[in-house]
Amino acid sequence: MRLRTLDGELLRGKLTTEYPLSTDGFPVLIVKGEPYGPEDADFYLESASTIERKQLAKGGYNLAPWSEHEEDQTFMGEDFKDEEDPGEEPEDDDSENGE
Repeated sequence: MRLRTLDGELLRGKLTTEYPLSTDGFPVLIVKGEPYGPEDADFYLESASTIERKQLAKGGYNLAPWSEHEEDQTFMGEDFKDEEDPGEEPEDDDSENGE
């Protein structure tokens, strides 16, 4: 998923349940190798898959969309260099229609 800092910096975020901060199967958000709990995740959501959005909600993360950011959005045109993600997306036990 793509995230933005409060200053507009574009970052890659990943959800995982394989981290000590994760409890009872709830995912933890990892950004630049650092874990963030729902109360510590000061990011805007730039883009995420349907599964990632469901997992964010399951984990208690309420990240506002970057499009709702009130300040200068000149960052919107910058290129984001996608990295290959060797991990799989978290499975969603509640998925419907094969999503």
